[in-house]
Amino acid sequence: MGKMTKIAGLIVFAFLITGCQSSGEVINSQTSEDSENESAESVESNDGSTEDNVESDNNTDAEDGTSGDGNVENEADTSDEAGNSNGDESNTDVYAGAQLNPNYFIDTQVINQPDRFYIAYAIDRDREKEQMIPPEQRLEMSLFNNDPSEQDILRSYTDLTADWPNLYIEFNQEGNELAATSAQNRLFYESLFGISALYGVEYITFLNPDGEQRITVAERTVDDTVVVKDERGPTRGYYAVYIKELEKTFFIAGGELDEQVVNESGEPLSFPETIEKMRSVKADMFYSSAIVEGIEILDSSITNGVATVQYTMNEDIVTEADRIVFENAIQLTALDFHAWEVKVLNDTLKESNTYPLIGQ
Repeated sequence: MGKMTKIAGLIVFAFLITGCQSSGEVINSQTSEDSENESAESVESNDGSTEDNVESDNNTDAEDGTSGDGNVENEADTSDEAGNSNGDESNTDVYAGAQLNPNYFIDTQVINQPDRFYIAYAIDRDREKEQMIPPEQRLEMSLFNNDPSEQDILRSYTDLTADWPNLYIEFNQEGNELAATSAQNRLFYESLFGISALYGVEYITFLNPDGEQRITVAERTVDDTVVVKDERGPTRGYYAVYIKELEKTFFIAGGELDEQVVNESGEPLSFPETIEKMRSVKADMFYSSAIVEGIEILDSSITNGVATVQYTMNEDIVTEADRIVFENAIQLTALDFHAWEVKVLNDTLKESNTYPLIGQ
């Protein structure tokens, strides 16, 4: 009886073990199937995501213009859009830029015409390229070297002090040393005010040897600070005069030539209006437009003291000399608008020249 009981117990125990093993196999089988299902779903999900990503990347590339065979064409289109944009930053992005020598000097030439004498101006950046010359020193050199008086009044009898926008001229002599004929009187002051204005001077104070504001210079008694713009009047634009003997082009301000300098409302021409007006000149004049045939103005503006002129040129008829004359006239014009700098954008050559100025 005891043996039967033991045998019965062993049989029950064996069935329990077998049941556990079967249950474990079922559980493992379900776990394996679940894992395989999850893996399959994951693969399907990843495959879908990958396809979406590839498609998305392709779309992005296509929008950027960098996919397939259209790379160069699309990039060129983007550059063209940037180049034709009104924004200065977009314009300059597609141009080969050059920053010109900030040292500029102003030269003058007396132009003798039957009706009167004219003072013509030239801007020169070819001097002193190796070192920076302070603006006050360049102003002094320009005034001293271009004094039309026979006595060289400024060079011989004055000390200059510039404190922008003010210029102080202190004389160490009075009397006959500062005398001048009536013709020289006008040329002396026209040159003085014109050169000073092109360096950003707005006020000039004359001081006698005692440091007081009363002195007679070139037949004019000056006893108060002179406002330069009132003396010059509206200038607005510059027109070219070629001096054959010097093989050099000078420029006369539009106001001196009775060219249009105000609009229909009597207000001084804006910068774009001035550039447009500079294209035309009255027939049979001794001067000419600095914007020769073959140069077309695309856009001109002045914003926050920065003037910009964008143009094209017909390379078959516009010479390098024509281009230099044009850009020099633009610089002088921008100076009369008190610009800090002027950017001249050649849309044909994709070149940008930036000319630092002394403005406001």
